[in-house]
Amino acid sequence: MTVIKLIIASTISLGNDEVYYWTYALNLEWNYFDHPPFVAWLIRTTTVNLYIHNELAVRLGAIISSTISTIIVYKTGKLLLNTRVGWFAVLLYSSSFYCSIIAGTFILPDSPQMVFWLWSIFLLLKITKSIYLGLPTLSLWCWFGVATGLCMMCKIHGIYLWVAVLLFALFSNRKLMVQKGIYISALISLIVVSPFIIWNIRHHFITYTYHSNRVSLFHAGINQLAFAREISGQIFYNNPIVFFLAWIAVFNLIKTKHLLLKSEIQLLLYCALPLIATLIFLSIFRDTLPHWSGPAYSCLIFLSALKLESFTLSKVKAIIRASMLFFLFVVSAGLIAINFYKGTFSPQKDTMHLGTGDPTLDLYGWKETARIIDSIYRIDKSSKNNKTVHTILITNWFPAAHLDFYVCNKTGLHTYGIGEIFDLHQYYWSNQTKQKLTAGDDAYYIIPSNLYDENRIKLIKSQFKVCKAPIIVPIFRNGAICKNILLFKLNGYKK
Repeated sequence: MTVIKLIIASTISLGNDEVYYWTYALNLEWNYFDHPPFVAWLIRTTTVNLYIHNELAVRLGAIISSTISTIIVYKTGKLLLNTRVGWFAVLLYSSSFYCSIIAGTFILPDSPQMVFWLWSIFLLLKITKSIYLGLPTLSLWCWFGVATGLCMMCKIHGIYLWVAVLLFALFSNRKLMVQKGIYISALISLIVVSPFIIWNIRHHFITYTYHSNRVSLFHAGINQLAFAREISGQIFYNNPIVFFLAWIAVFNLIKTKHLLLKSEIQLLLYCALPLIATLIFLSIFRDTLPHWSGPAYSCLIFLSALKLESFTLSKVKAIIRASMLFFLFVVSAGLIAINFYKGTFSPQKDTMHLGTGDPTLDLYGWKETARIIDSIYRIDKSSKNNKTVHTILITNWFPAAHLDFYVCNKTGLHTYGIGEIFDLHQYYWSNQTKQKLTAGDDAYYIIPSNLYDENRIKLIKSQFKVCKAPIIVPIFRNGAICKNILLFKLNGYKK
């Protein structure tokens, strides 16, 4: 699995989210517009303080996190019942697209989050077993406070671990409420996340405002497309075989009331079901992202492994084989499509919108784009009639981050954002550390045709005296044009 991940990480360009999180690492903070800071710390570490500038170095933290997560999965399965359950859990976990690719190869806040999420689950199960056996639990509770705190410093979804503890204490094991360890653990968790809280207080809870706006139900009607996308996304992202096996296991274990591991099963359900239910409910009204439910399904994988323990060996082999083969087929097809599909999947063929709606283009053609822009920039610099340009103007966080990682690194240009904070995201603040545009300055505006937006061009034109017709340069994939790079030369900034 590590070899597969290293191949993927080395052979495709960074995606929109990945390069955006790389920009976090340029200026370390206690929190960022969209997420807490752990992903920035991880990228800063694996790139050796940004010294190594390539896709593999940026993604290496995700691959290392996935390896650690897999070890925790095995130990958790072993703790639940035996080594065979641990092995089944590892195989199912490894064939999940969310666990192995989305969070295990691509660098997202989910990547380190999964380490601390799974570590928290392991500690909770160990606490449950220790209480049953009459063993001390204080040190386990302290480590749980650390693990949950760090999980929330990766992504706020970690709060659902404490939701699970409260539900378990209220409805399944009231003895937890008299354990002093639970309160010490909560205090430790609060201390760990305090920088995130303080940052949001100082920035008027902009992270909360942004995310609540994404999922707000006010004035929202029924959104059938969002609901269908959430359900289908949960099925595909977690591998259909893993998904359906998980729900078969859930309903079967609830129905049979597994007495041997009753507390452990209840605890795993409390860790999984509230998050899944929340996202399904929100998707009825608003757009959600299916990978948000990934941590919850990692809990259900342990129930799936317990279910496999009751199957015959031949049946287990058939399920695992089908799951892994489907995983390998999709990954291989994805790599081939991104790197070798002839042209674009998009039905849009006009010059200014070529490639619109083709998701593979976010991961393709950026190194070539950097070479093209560098050539144009060198010609402009050598011309006596042109004023030296230092700035690439941006109006949205994507493709701004791609331009930063690929183009600016090669040319020495820097990005500068104009527009609303909810379009610029972290770039709204990073502007403060960059050379500002002054009256009369010239700049570039660069956009791939698959992201071209006429409204943003109107915004750009309102800020400059002259906006020339774009230089249009094709990007080829397997001998056919897949998108165009549009470079607008802007003259005379209006302060």
